[in-house]
Amino acid sequence: MLLTLYDENENFCFSNRSGLIYVRGLGNIDTEKFSIDMNEVELGSRKFKIRKAALEDVSGSLERGPQIILPKDVSFIGFKMNLPFREKLLEIGGGNGGFSIMASLMFRVRIESYEINKDSFELLKRNINRFEVEGLVKAVNEDGMKAPIEEYEDVFIDSPEPHIFLEGKMANVRNVGSILPTYSQAEAFSRFMKENGFLVNIHEIVDIPIKMSESGLRPESSFLYHTGFIVTANKW
Repeated sequence: MLLTLYDENENFCFSNRSGLIYVRGLGNIDTEKFSIDMNEVELGSRKFKIRKAALEDVSGSLERGPQIILPKDVSFIGFKMNLPFREKLLEIGGGNGGFSIMASLMFRVRIESYEINKDSFELLKRNINRFEVEGLVKAVNEDGMKAPIEEYEDVFIDSPEPHIFLEGKMANVRNVGSILPTYSQAEAFSRFMKENGFLVNIHEIVDIPIKMSESGLRPESSFLYHTGFIVTANKW
């Protein structure tokens, strides 16, 4: 079962079937010692209440790498790729599992995730174990160029050049999604998919911090503008 330990300031989510794991902020814990029947638990000098986990707890507790896809973007990608009605999905560029874990829990789609970087792959495996999605997410430590794209209709690619994984392999592919950091990369991939007979949708991701003043809410006057692009393409 997925559980969350929480107090007024923090919460920590994990499966109580994960065994001994390291949880940032808590250290090494034996997850099997925790049960939903416990009203309160003590870890050192700290006390926590315990409850069944929420999806938001999972997202906030994912062990992170250099970058992560936000829940709002996972939701939108799943919506555009019609994932609630798809049985399986191939992912290239699994990273820490931010997309695959959240998408599998949101949409109950089975995902085969390819991640070539050894450190990222180990992080992906830890997160899969921690959040009880072994039956939904399969991690593969291989180059995405070796992924069996021909066996999938639905493919999500987190790479600056997603087209290189698809060229010459799209006979059965009907539904593709990607997240890209720059205008030029989004445009190049969108044109590639259009040239291959796909209907393309492009959406910009913008994160604008908001502050509260005496006169009301308004955007921060000075902030680092962060953006990216979600490109989805389908051929039904």
